[in-house]
Amino acid sequence: MKNIYISDSTLRLYQSVEGLSLSFKEKLETAKRLQELNVDCIELSNINGQMGDEVLIKTISTMLNKTTIACDAGTNVNDLEKNYSLISSAKKKRLIITIPVSAVYMEYFVSKKPKAVIELLIELTKKATSLCNDVEVVLDDATRAEPSFLYLAISSAIEAGAKTITLTDIAGNMLPYDFYDFIKNTKQQVVELQDVSLLVQCSDAFSLATANSVSAIMAGANGAKVSALTLGCVPSIDKFFATMEATAFTKGYTCQLNKMVINRIVKQISSLTAVSSNILQNSTLQNEEDLTTNLSYADFSKLIKKRGYDLSSEDLKKIYNDYIKLSSKKSVSLKEIDLLIATTALSVPETYSLVNYSIHSSNVLNTTADIVLKKDEQLLKGLSYGNGSVEAAFFALEKIIGRHFELDDFELSSVTEGKEAVGQALIKLRFNGLLYSGRGISTDIIGASIKAYINAVNKIVFEESHK
Repeated sequence: MKNIYISDSTLRLYQSVEGLSLSFKEKLETAKRLQELNVDCIELSNINGQMGDEVLIKTISTMLNKTTIACDAGTNVNDLEKNYSLISSAKKKRLIITIPVSAVYMEYFVSKKPKAVIELLIELTKKATSLCNDVEVVLDDATRAEPSFLYLAISSAIEAGAKTITLTDIAGNMLPYDFYDFIKNTKQQVVELQDVSLLVQCSDAFSLATANSVSAIMAGANGAKVSALTLGCVPSIDKFFATMEATAFTKGYTCQLNKMVINRIVKQISSLTAVSSNILQNSTLQNEEDLTTNLSYADFSKLIKKRGYDLSSEDLKKIYNDYIKLSSKKSVSLKEIDLLIATTALSVPETYSLVNYSIHSSNVLNTTADIVLKKDEQLLKGLSYGNGSVEAAFFALEKIIGRHFELDDFELSSVTEGKEAVGQALIKLRFNGLLYSGRGISTDIIGASIKAYINAVNKIVFEESHK
């Protein structure tokens, strides 16, 4: 039996679709369900300079131990080292280097000539293999590359240490028998491919992704990139599995996907992502840019309710006034409105206040958090562990408070620039169907997260005591 390798691109590709995004919680839940589905690899989205993305990657890397966690290596050595540090605690980890190989993609994305592209490919691959023993090189727009140059790029990547080569079909207009020939010829021309894993990523622009992926496997590819959602960039995992079952599985191929839960998991992930996208699609605001035009008080109130908040008329007026002032100067995003709510709405006395905290983490044991809070002059201590610093800290806080609150969203950003940048955390907790947002600021992102959590909890406690 020949096992087919399945690399899931849901988290990597979803946020590349214009107008769509996932919250911190939704990304974590999606990753958990993908591991339950038993995919071989989960590819994470690019960091894009966001502190919250860094925490997310670290959390997923420590939380999942059955599947490989793959992270984009970046386009230079400095980015590569930083990105590797984010997944260094993962039990199974992979760095992905993406290099364009068609003439138009080389010119457009890296502005380099073919010789310089090969040099960059070798430099990044060698550096990546010095850090991580599992390196994948993605040769972008491979089907439109000059064959001789493509073969050279593949050989160079393998010689530099790559263990997986992925060929992408960006155009998506090759017919299955053409794609079969493309893979067959490539394997015959590059004998080094016998010693590494060959994957394909097929665009579904013309509804050919599933057929082309299966054809590639029949031609000798070792696996394919798929997605739990229908995104048009790769085959959907349920259709891919059904096609494999009807064709390839009868010819001695198999894969590790959990057949019994595919439909359920796909529905669950679709439901998770729909919650996020419907905030925009079901609102009178079709995208965040529409907020550049001042909303009326009535429309603003409707928007706040659709985002899950239940504010007093006094708090709503305060936030609306802050929104009007801000929107007169710049475009206001939905995340900035969340921040206004966290900063302005329901300023309450501190029932709980942070005294100190200590976080211990390693790549061997679960992270532990030791936190001390003050309540009515009494010191309360909580000790807990979790998959990552943030999860451990939140579990410790729950032990102290004695209650569980559903984490609806979690965002981190920089307030200042430089090495000593001040981090800002925005947390939304859901309790009794309502959202309570908290904000925390610290030079330590864990400290900012703890303060934001406590800030949100204080609002919940205050609301309860005044009902």
